[in-house]
Amino acid sequence: MSDSSYQFINSQTQLEKACIEISRCRVLCVDTEFHRESTYYPEFALLQIYGCGQCWIIDPIELPDLTPIWKIMANPEILKVFHAGRQDVEIVVKESGFMPLPLFDTQIAAALLGFGQQIGFGNLVQRITKKTLAKQESFSDWKARPLRQKQLDYAADDVIWLMPVYQHLKERLEAQGRMNWLIEEQASLCDPATYESDEANVFWRVKGSNRLKGRQLATLRALSAWRERQAQHHNIPRRRMIADEQLLEMSRRDKLTLESMSGIRGVNSGFVKRHGDAIINAWQSGMECPEEHWPKLPARRHNTKGTELRLEMLDTLVRLKAEDGEIASPILASKSDLSELASWGYRCKGDVPEVACLHGWRYELVGHDLLRLLRGEICLHLDPNTGMPVITEFDQTCQ
Repeated sequence: MSDSSYQFINSQTQLEKACIEISRCRVLCVDTEFHRESTYYPEFALLQIYGCGQCWIIDPIELPDLTPIWKIMANPEILKVFHAGRQDVEIVVKESGFMPLPLFDTQIAAALLGFGQQIGFGNLVQRITKKTLAKQESFSDWKARPLRQKQLDYAADDVIWLMPVYQHLKERLEAQGRMNWLIEEQASLCDPATYESDEANVFWRVKGSNRLKGRQLATLRALSAWRERQAQHHNIPRRRMIADEQLLEMSRRDKLTLESMSGIRGVNSGFVKRHGDAIINAWQSGMECPEEHWPKLPARRHNTKGTELRLEMLDTLVRLKAEDGEIASPILASKSDLSELASWGYRCKGDVPEVACLHGWRYELVGHDLLRLLRGEICLHLDPNTGMPVITEFDQTCQ
């Protein structure tokens, strides 16, 4: 395998010719290079594809029409492989209007095989293939032309070495019967709704929103929706439009005028002059929102008697299951999920908490036994021979 064997495509004729070859492949490893520091939408700078033993680096800045490659990406008979592909898929969807399905995300697959959560590509390549990839070009200016040789080599390696990683992970998932796990874990990544703007709920991402309630939350929702539309329209980051801190402060106010807005730290007079009236209109709509339509924070379950002790037992069970399944325990059940269950487990009455570990493959691997432990149907105790904790059915052994 040659680290730098690739075709650089920057003309329409080259693209059309390359797409004839690319379309024959049944598996394509895909990556993109982009910038997003100063824009709302990613600035698409490079597209890398590897398949059938060949690598193509496609220049979207020089090429006016990428329709031929987007048709291939939309082909349901061709598997597209990404690593941590959330933003790559977003670019494909934005540029083409198509979801690149079916797909395989090697970061998600690696997590299901004990490599840990959100492992970086270079680390994963090294652990599977023993190849150490260069890192110097990670923060290159990918919009600058012409691209340097080291940039092109770096970009090519990102897909050339993705293929053996994919093949290794796929074989192990199949051998361990975990391909369905991958399908479950990729559900959000493969859902077109993930890439649609949801201005009605973007306020939950405002840092500090959990400290507001009632009418203040309704006002924050209206202000955040206004900011989202403006950031999209001007193609600038949300915080460059107006920061979270200023939105929170406005949402707390019982009265907002152009004059009082100018007195908020970080809000300058030029901004007030350009956007003040629109902000006041958004603020007013939130203030006038009927109470029945106010956003509601998720109900918090208060700790019950013995919650901390039960939490330690649940955590131990999860760690045992994780070790047995060769998978990182946080992937099986988060601390917050276990805390919810531990609190509910005081008398195990009422609705069982809606937590991820009680659904899908997690329920099969650990969720069912978490409930059984809380209900006293199984127990944890130390094996006298090994001194290690073990899980057994509740009988005289546990008493």
